[in-house]
Amino acid sequence: MTPLSSILSNQAALFRESTACFTWRGVVEKVHLNKVHLLYTQLASSGQRASSEWLNKHGNKTEKCKQDLKVACWNVRTKLDKADSSCPEHCSALIAHELSCLNIDIAALSEVHFTDEGSLKKCGAGYTLFWSGKPSSGRRLSGVGLMVRNSITSKLETLPTGYSDRIISMRLPLESKQHLTLFSVYAPTLLADPADKDSFYSDLRRPLNNTPANDKVLILGNFNARVGRDSEAWKEILGRNGVGSCDDNRHLLLEFCTEHQLAIINTIFQLKDHLKTSWMHPQSKHWLLLDYVLECQWDLKDVLHTRVMPSAECHTNHRLVCCKLKLQLKPKPKKKGNPIKKLNVSSLCREEVKVKFQADLQQKLDKSPCTNDTTPDILWENLKSAILKTSEEVLGHTKKKNNDWFHDNDKEIQELQARKRAAPQAHLAQPACPVKKSTFRRACSTLQCKLREIPNKWLDHLVWRTQLCGDLGNYRDFYEALKAVYGPTH
Repeated sequence: MTPLSSILSNQAALFRESTACFTWRGVVEKVHLNKVHLLYTQLASSGQRASSEWLNKHGNKTEKCKQDLKVACWNVRTKLDKADSSCPEHCSALIAHELSCLNIDIAALSEVHFTDEGSLKKCGAGYTLFWSGKPSSGRRLSGVGLMVRNSITSKLETLPTGYSDRIISMRLPLESKQHLTLFSVYAPTLLADPADKDSFYSDLRRPLNNTPANDKVLILGNFNARVGRDSEAWKEILGRNGVGSCDDNRHLLLEFCTEHQLAIINTIFQLKDHLKTSWMHPQSKHWLLLDYVLECQWDLKDVLHTRVMPSAECHTNHRLVCCKLKLQLKPKPKKKGNPIKKLNVSSLCREEVKVKFQADLQQKLDKSPCTNDTTPDILWENLKSAILKTSEEVLGHTKKKNNDWFHDNDKEIQELQARKRAAPQAHLAQPACPVKKSTFRRACSTLQCKLREIPNKWLDHLVWRTQLCGDLGNYRDFYEALKAVYGPTH
């Protein structure tokens, strides 16, 4: 009988003496039988409900949730209301009616011409208008807004935020605890002061940089820029289906998209020109594309379609641009806890490790405190703690697996190379010295010999480990060793 088996037999004898009516097998059965029976009865009683709940909780972790959303941008120019009108209800009612007919969820409005910040709820049409404009003391120019369905407004965690009379944003909560940050913007025109244009894009960068990294981002509005159709020069920003020529404002927009990795959705889909252009020049009568939808390049798969809706009418010379989305929401991975450390059990194959393990285990069992409580649970805990402590001290934990022989011997190889690099420097300093020259040759020879010897030792050890795993029936480690020999497969 081996020393390890004798240790376990002695512990079994202690169990039999302390529990006269129990054998060693009976102790284990008595300890665990109640737990197993309780678990079995719970599963049997829950039946199909337990399995379906388990599938919903564990089986669908990798499935992506999808959420439909229909957004639009529209330069309304508020032609229904005079400059001195204090009743914005007339214009907003007409806009809400058109959005309801087109089944739009969220619309980004430009040139709202309302003062300060505020909101207006249209119960009949089912929309709420949020706007941000100039102070009431100034002229009613520019102004942006968001018209949101009431069903979506009730889900908002915070109200839309207005940053200026040209920028307003909202953060929409989605499924799987994710969010969509949507901006409504109105850029300065082509004839505006260049300082105003730079100020607009600077103001837009600040909230965009503060947006959480996991949020999906949409920027909609009238950018007053013609980007043209040069998709080769602006890859991943412009699609192949641009329209018209370009102007001086395009550089600011395209550089902004390049900086934030945004794509202009209007140029992706192949449509007729009258379904892409959104504004007609009053003098040349040419239709141009000025209203854009921008989205992150890695979220382009969410976009189903983008086109102009010529049927929408609110007495403005701009057409409504509609974008249909199917947001693909991947659940956030759960934070992994501390990795489980595995004991290096394979080292027990070596005789010296086995002898040391048996001696240390016997020593810990002999020094274990004697207690009056001799119940099976207490005795088992003492034995288990002794085995675990001995295993951690003698066997240790498995280390990260390396890829090849040079990873296992990296430190030794680095030292040899350092000696070889130092030898020629000393030889060049004193080229006439025969000792320095012989030292240099010896260092080169030693490095070559070691580089042949190290992989041979590594392969010999790997062959021994493979054979041992095959003899012991440890097929998992056997195939791991074969992978180390043949390398990864693709």
